[in-house]
Amino acid sequence: MRELLNRDVAAPVFALIVFQGLTTMAMHTFSNAPTEVARGYDIPVSFTGIYTAIVYLSALSFGLFVGGPFARFGAMRSCQIALVIGAAAMVIFTFGTAWSFALSGLLLGMAHGPMNPAGSHVIMRKGPEEWRPFLFSLKQTSVPVGGALAGFLVPTLVLNTSWQTTMLIIGGAVLLAALLAQPFRARTDDDRNPKADLRPREVSEAIRLVCEKGPIRAISIAAFTLIGCQACVVSFLVIYLVQDIGLELQWAGLIFGLAHGTSIAARVYLGVLADRIIRTKLILGYSGIITGLCFLILAIFPAGGSYWLLCVLGIVLGNANLGWVGLYFSEVSKLAPPGKAAAATAGSQIYAFGSFVVIPPIFTLFVETAGSYAMGFAIIGITGILAGLRFLSVRY
Repeated sequence: MRELLNRDVAAPVFALIVFQGLTTMAMHTFSNAPTEVARGYDIPVSFTGIYTAIVYLSALSFGLFVGGPFARFGAMRSCQIALVIGAAAMVIFTFGTAWSFALSGLLLGMAHGPMNPAGSHVIMRKGPEEWRPFLFSLKQTSVPVGGALAGFLVPTLVLNTSWQTTMLIIGGAVLLAALLAQPFRARTDDDRNPKADLRPREVSEAIRLVCEKGPIRAISIAAFTLIGCQACVVSFLVIYLVQDIGLELQWAGLIFGLAHGTSIAARVYLGVLADRIIRTKLILGYSGIITGLCFLILAIFPAGGSYWLLCVLGIVLGNANLGWVGLYFSEVSKLAPPGKAAAATAGSQIYAFGSFVVIPPIFTLFVETAGSYAMGFAIIGITGILAGLRFLSVRY
């Protein structure tokens, strides 16, 4: 435990948690104020799915090109630059035009894209080997931290100011983080090479690592399906709770925040359990099965039903559906060839988080055609169960 408190380990991991937490919160602002933003843009609320797809397409694409910037500037400096881009994205989003909708999504994806590869790069360099699964899980608490902040803060800010002001406040927080990160840089970026090539040679290697390495490919495909469930939580849960269940925006946002907030603890305790008490792939498999069951319950939940039962369901869903991602990246890094953890992580992101690009637009199209969020949630629940079974069946 003492080695975890070493500032060369603790400081960069803490900084990365803050970075990714803020970019995640920025990505969830639209989905936590869907009616207000949709009214400002004059679009259907289900277009949260389109925006999510734009952001993740950009994040996944840009994430493949981080090897060169990491080598020349260092992972910490690259993240600082990304945060400045993210702050600009939030300003542009307030313009309320078609081009600002698309451009802000692209820039926000560029801000978020380096965060997971940066985590893999830093943890594999600085983290003690026996504690790496825990560090990966701890670093990934940034995602539910960001989601919880979005659920708790965005509806309140929107109701007390405006959606434009809310975007500017969050953009300011992202910019401030970029400035405050400077003291962490020297020790974290001690491997940088100012003469390193910036050309994206690692792109084909990243994809090849996932395609050629059987277990990585198998768990990435399973993760694609299970992360599709995450995409639906992020993009449509608040809308479903408001429109179909009949909750007020702030109470729906509270459930969104609870789901993300309680998964912070899940990422920590699952990280402690993984490969010490329970095999990591078993945790991944059971997470998928429980996630699927939660979605099936949501699909049949009656309008006006117990709010407290919804809160409990949100907590269980958060632990199961939002608590496992750090362990997934830990498995990918463990299965990658020596020195290729960042490249393998970037490549696996294309297959796994590509679900955020594919599933939300399909779900949006389904809802606009069939007019039923509940039926869509039922289908997603079945796919979650199948993903869990696939994780359990992979051999390595």
